[in-house]
Amino acid sequence: MHIVNIKNKSLIPALLFAGLMTTGCTMVTDDLDPCPALLRIKFEYDYNIKWADAFRHEVKSVNVWAFTPDGRLAWNGEASGETLASSSFYLDTPLTEGEYDFVTWCGLKDNNGFDLATYTPTTKEELEVTLRTVEKDGRNVSDIRLPGLYHGYVSDFEYEVDPNNPTVKTVVFSLMKDTKDIRVMLQHLDGSPIENRDFSVSITYDDGEYAWDNSLLPSPVISYEPWEVRYGVITTPDDEPGAGNGSRSLLTRDDGTISSVATLLFDLSTGRLMADDENKAILTIHRNWDNRDIVRIPLINYLLLVKGHYGDISDQEYLDRQDDYSIVFFIDKNSNWASAAGIFINSWAVVPPQDLPL
Repeated sequence: MHIVNIKNKSLIPALLFAGLMTTGCTMVTDDLDPCPALLRIKFEYDYNIKWADAFRHEVKSVNVWAFTPDGRLAWNGEASGETLASSSFYLDTPLTEGEYDFVTWCGLKDNNGFDLATYTPTTKEELEVTLRTVEKDGRNVSDIRLPGLYHGYVSDFEYEVDPNNPTVKTVVFSLMKDTKDIRVMLQHLDGSPIENRDFSVSITYDDGEYAWDNSLLPSPVISYEPWEVRYGVITTPDDEPGAGNGSRSLLTRDDGTISSVATLLFDLSTGRLMADDENKAILTIHRNWDNRDIVRIPLINYLLLVKGHYGDISDQEYLDRQDDYSIVFFIDKNSNWASAAGIFINSWAVVPPQDLPL
């Protein structure tokens, strides 16, 4: 009798080959077991002004729906929390082979700014999102810092499964961010005091309803108002003693040169801005003591004045990629807008059109 020692290293490859010939999806036989198949979803947020994927850092929740070509809901999934911050995050689906349309809304979990019509739609047309507002003096007002709202859509995705080979396919969403942070700064340059109560700022726009494809639906006019107002004094390094101590007026040197500038900073959030609505979104700066608007401009037109600094892209692409705007207005000694002095938009100096009425 000959006893075979299976610890003999020369026999291990032969034994492994024999095992593969009798089991698994690569064996040569007519009776194959199906190989693993998986359709998974990956999210990217690189549709921004930096052209860099910020998904891991910004997006806190995802909701996804898959629909068949005849419009029926085939599957929906969700995820949130720390798992989204992992570079290896994917959302696995149980979908079988076929053709699908995918819709995603991201950032809805714990979002006090938006409501989804339903999380269990029968068709994708039901996936509408509405901005939350409160009524003030007959106006629909949004005065909170809006959490990020992101949208993505993939159509006609073909998922095919090869039963003889492992199949892992990926649907990639490139997300678009709808919400915008807009800071409006007022600077008094002539030595006049400036008080929090002196001015108020608002943006009006009818962008409170979103369709499943992220287009705007008919909406009441929304009055976006600041979620924070801050007073400050900007000083130069060689100011006289006491500069920057919270004084309500500008400080000057002995030669009369202004060395400190009093400012008011208004922080607002809005929804998606549309290039086709260039005259609809209105930024208003109101002088409170005599109930007069000193600035009333088409916001989108002005924001697009600096688009050329960000590459050769369309107006709409710029508005969708840019989610952070800063606008500086200069106020003269009579507390009027010194429009001839220009303004700064995202640190770019702009001389605005002089023929636009307030």
